[in-house]
Amino acid sequence: MLRFKESLQKFYTENDYWTVPVTKAITAFLCFLTVNSHVGYSDVLSNPLICFAASVLCSFLPWACIPVFFCLFILGNAYAASLDITLVAIVVLLLASLIQSAFRAGHAVLIALVPLFFYINIPYVIPVIAGLSLGLMSIVPISIGIMLYYFIEYMAGHTAIAASQGDITAMATAYAGLFGNLFKDKDAIVAIFAFALCVIIVFIISQIPFEGNWIVAAAAGIIVTAAATVFGRMHFGLDISFLDMLPGLLISCIISVAYVFAFHAVDYERTERLRFEDDDYVYYVKAVPKLKSENEDEV
Repeated sequence: MLRFKESLQKFYTENDYWTVPVTKAITAFLCFLTVNSHVGYSDVLSNPLICFAASVLCSFLPWACIPVFFCLFILGNAYAASLDITLVAIVVLLLASLIQSAFRAGHAVLIALVPLFFYINIPYVIPVIAGLSLGLMSIVPISIGIMLYYFIEYMAGHTAIAASQGDITAMATAYAGLFGNLFKDKDAIVAIFAFALCVIIVFIISQIPFEGNWIVAAAAGIIVTAAATVFGRMHFGLDISFLDMLPGLLISCIISVAYVFAFHAVDYERTERLRFEDDDYVYYVKAVPKLKSENEDEV
């Protein structure tokens, strides 16, 4: 397994001039396909060639451009659906942009990845990996991604506002109810709370220096997410189906362990503690070598 991991890393590094753009294009295509498969109101945007062309364009742009195109696909389909849903989409996307910009959270690609992982039923892996590698500020794009996922769900089952153009009061009341139902969605509140708590727990445990801290952090994150989701849904009186969650939790756990093995496989038995100093400071360093295959160690 170590040799396979090292061979894969070497291959990716030596061929990053094409592996990175291809990875971007595939990620973008899956994200755009997710929108079109659930709210494909626009015949133009639903065309696979449009998705493919946008994905190819994203492959030459920074990762942060993928959520921008993702939001444009949402807005385009909302416009094709109805005026009322377009208005809501504009407000939601502007709010998401303002929140992301205000916190300067970075890792914007998570905004597009979260809905994708929700639809393939393994969303729990996102906060675990974010807590391990991206830090606490990743809570912001993850929360925005959850909000967009539930907005896509809302778009998929929405009904147009039936209001007379001459009745301003009725239209205002209808739009107020529209926004109220969206921003008070209890499912979204529970998901945001559970994922934020997972990121915090995983980040804290992964920063504690003990053997196997990343594995423990990943396991704790999965358990905390499941528990917070169950108790949150119980608190709000929502339906709970742990059996429906179980496959996603198990697959997320497996992916998390594989991620730890790929990026944090270390040999604690060969830990070294070093001490050195200069004119101003005394440095104490704990060095934990990464696991390497026998062939590489001999070289």
